[in-house]
Amino acid sequence: MEIILFILFVVASVVFRILQPRIKGYLGEKSVATILSLLPSDKYKIINDLLIEVDGRTIQIDHLVVSIYGIFVIETKNYKGRITGSDNSDYWTKNMFGNKYTFYNPIRQNKSHVLALSKQLGFSLNKFIPIIIFSNGAELKVNTTHNVIYTTQINRVMKEYSEIKFSETDIQKLYDKISLLNIVSPEVRKQHVLEIQNTIATKRHLIQQGICPRCGHSLILRNGKYGNFYGCSNYPNCKFIKPIECRNNRFLHKLTKKFIRNLLK
Repeated sequence: MEIILFILFVVASVVFRILQPRIKGYLGEKSVATILSLLPSDKYKIINDLLIEVDGRTIQIDHLVVSIYGIFVIETKNYKGRITGSDNSDYWTKNMFGNKYTFYNPIRQNKSHVLALSKQLGFSLNKFIPIIIFSNGAELKVNTTHNVIYTTQINRVMKEYSEIKFSETDIQKLYDKISLLNIVSPEVRKQHVLEIQNTIATKRHLIQQGICPRCGHSLILRNGKYGNFYGCSNYPNCKFIKPIECRNNRFLHKLTKKFIRNLLK
C-alpha cells in the first residue's frame, strides 16, 4: 500500500508540474480579464482569448479591448522571478532562484498579432496599442520603450490614452465584426496549439544543431552583460540571440516524466 501511495504521489507531483504552466497562464489571463471587466462598457469592449485566422494561419490573442481610444492588444505572462530582455532580443529570460528559463520575446510576439489584426481589419498600425502584462510576482528588468507592465497597472496605463480614434458606434460595430471572426471550434484551437508547439520544437532543434533559426547561419557562443548566450555569426545583419538556460533540476524532471509515461503505458 505504501508503495502504491508513493507512486500516486509521484504521479500527481509530475502531472502538476507538467500542467502548472497552463494553470498559471489560465489564472493570469482570468485575473486580467476580471480587471478589464471593470472598465466603462460604453467606451471599452472586451474580447478575451481571441483566435482568428489570417493568411491561412491562426493567431491567438489573450485580450483585445476595442475602445474609442484605439484597439488594445494585450499579451499576458503570468511569470514570477527576475525578467530580463530588450526590444530586439529574440528571447527573454526568467531567472528564479538561479534557475533560468528562456521564452520568446513577448514584444515580438504581440507585434505579430498587431500586424495580423491590422491586415485583417484594414486599419493602420497607429490604431493599435500593444501591451505586455506580467504578474506582480515578476521583477521586470527589461530594456524597452514599449508598454511592459504589471497586472495592477493595467487600467492606469490604458487610461493614459485619451486621444479619441473611434466613436462609440464604431467600436460596437468593430466589436461585433471581430466577435464573428473569433474561432470557437475546439478542434481548430487544439490544432493551433499543436502548430505552436511544432514551431517551437523546430526552432529548438535548429538551435541545438548550432543553426540560427532566423537566417540559417551558424550560432556562436558569446559572453554578454547578463551571462553567456548564443549569437548569430551573421551579426550585425542578423541579431538573433538566445540566452543559455540553467538546467538545474531539468534533467531529473525529464527522467521522471519519462518514467511516469512508461509506467502508465
